[in-house]
Amino acid sequence: MSTILDCIRTVGRGERGRKPLTFNQAYQVMDEYLSGQCGDDQMAMLLMLIRVQNETKQEIAGFVKAFQSRVPNLGADIDWPCYAGKRRSAGQPWHLLAAKILADDGFKVLLHGYHDRPAGRLHAEDYLQALDIELADSVQHAEQLLNFYCIAYLPLDRFAPQAETMIGWKNRYGLRTPINTVVRALNPGGARLGIRGSFHPGFQQLHAEVESEIGLTQHAVVSFKGQSGESEYNPKVSQTVWVSSANGVESHYWTERLLTEIPLPKRCVFATAIEEQKMMANTVVATMAAILFAEFNDYEQAFEKAYSLWTGYCDSSEF
Repeated sequence: MSTILDCIRTVGRGERGRKPLTFNQAYQVMDEYLSGQCGDDQMAMLLMLIRVQNETKQEIAGFVKAFQSRVPNLGADIDWPCYAGKRRSAGQPWHLLAAKILADDGFKVLLHGYHDRPAGRLHAEDYLQALDIELADSVQHAEQLLNFYCIAYLPLDRFAPQAETMIGWKNRYGLRTPINTVVRALNPGGARLGIRGSFHPGFQQLHAEVESEIGLTQHAVVSFKGQSGESEYNPKVSQTVWVSSANGVESHYWTERLLTEIPLPKRCVFATAIEEQKMMANTVVATMAAILFAEFNDYEQAFEKAYSLWTGYCDSSEF
């Protein structure tokens, strides 16, 4: 029996007989799919069955590992997936400004994402020009941009085109597949720090555990419930944040931290309404603090550094 058929039977049997894929099964079937040994319809069926049962950390980690043998390592410092997009009611993609400020401080930040136009959300790709962040047209171009500007946006189809095809199955079949979780963990920049925002309960822990399952002990990832599921921290909420590092997976409870007195830029790069600018400022600081926590493993130190970077930006920026 072929690997794909064996996997379909494993997850698709009746309620008493079905079970999730092991890490090795998930790795092998995805590796064979990426090598052209099984078709789109078979893989789509497998992923739909897995999604209905809720994907496990072993399944996602196995899929990710298969992709990572085919994606580049560009020497980035921060891995920043941008796949969800923001609902218009949640404000513009302020997390991009957080990424840009960190890049200006010397961190090499690789943004990567997918523009889901039918979703009608505000995606990072539409705001790059306003922040002077260049869109890379190839992996090699992304590496050049990182070395020169310390920041770049690499579209999914430039480094994992098959993953973009698989994301598109949502529009064909009407159901989101586990690939949406997979792409966030691909880390095409080979970064040592990572940020993961997700929306649905349980996925915050899952994203951190996937990193641990893969075994990337040098890759510290902070995972939380992001604004609209995007990699943007919401300072108005208290929540459990999950972190994966060389020490394993840990959880931390962060309380709401919304500053009423906070510096504002002279001119907002997003043209954010005056009444929303404090929320924008707090969001940028909170998002930087989240990723810096993966660096310092001390929230107060991370927040102090983030606030200092934001203050410096407001003092020196023409925006």
